[in-house]
Amino acid sequence: MAWAKNGTPDTLGSAGDVLTISDLTATKFNMFMTHILPTGTTDVHLEIDDDTTATYASRTNYNGGTDSTQVSQSTLEIDNNVTTPVFWINYMMNIATEEKLGIMFEIRQSTAGASNMPNRQEKAIKWTNTSVQFTKYEHTNDEAGDFDTSSNLSALGTD
Repeated sequence: MAWAKNGTPDTLGSAGDVLTISDLTATKFNMFMTHILPTGTTDVHLEIDDDTTATYASRTNYNGGTDSTQVSQSTLEIDNNVTTPVFWINYMMNIATEEKLGIMFEIRQSTAGASNMPNRQEKAIKWTNTSVQFTKYEHTNDEAGDFDTSSNLSALGTD
């Protein structure tokens, strides 16, 4: 299995609220890498193929604490109250006749300095569409802050 760049990476040239790859090749296995540099407070969501129906669900563990779940959501909240740099890797399968499952790992800067450890999050995600392979992957922000210049979304894919 050889991984290759999938779609056109999105790197913001100025602050904004959306990171999108809209030209993905419909490959069965994908890896998305997101680096957000927030200005102010951001609330990051995932939307696939412009679908805003109640087709998203997830289970999250933050810093090894208690699990939380989201079900029947119109977008998938990835992280809220983000005020420091954050990096995600999301491995996601994309088989037309199956629910799209993914596992996402996050590391977020905490207080600066070597005596403060970063925050971490693991998230199992699901998009329940079983009729297509997705070709668009998007992060949006619905808080007052922005994704700052140089925030980036990139993807790799393989069959």
